[in-house]
Amino acid sequence: MTSTVSRPGIGPLIFDRGPGALRGWAAQRPPHSSLYSEPVEVNILLDGTDDLDRADLPLIVEVLGRVDHYLEAGLRFVHRVLLSDPALFGLTEAELDSYRNFRVEEFPLASPELNFYLDEWHIRFADGRLPICHPYGLAVTFHRRTPVRVDDLSDSEEIG
Repeated sequence: MTSTVSRPGIGPLIFDRGPGALRGWAAQRPPHSSLYSEPVEVNILLDGTDDLDRADLPLIVEVLGRVDHYLEAGLRFVHRVLLSDPALFGLTEAELDSYRNFRVEEFPLASPELNFYLDEWHIRFADGRLPICHPYGLAVTFHRRTPVRVDDLSDSEEIG
């Protein structure tokens, strides 16, 4: 198996075994986010196969080319869910006041990474000031171009 391959619009990808049966490919040159002033880690995780071409490469290219658009879409979705279900985030209704007005540059989530799977993809915010973020952050799951749910990662196992 080749440990490094390249795909148009994505660039070089480095192979690494993921957790369990997942096979992982990491972007060697991740896209830069102006929202976070840093590169955004990119992983393509395939269940039980090393065949990178089974992933939705055109969608991945689109997301990487518009990374700030998708990061903002994920943040806006988290904000909507936060206002409708504060308990999911470990907050009470009374604690919502400081979160009512949305400002993307002040929203308390940090360290985004993009994780693509065969049937969906996630933006994982590895850090944040919301109680749900301890210890592994939270994930926004997308179906194609649309955010569909917020995932609490606090019961996840550490990968290491």
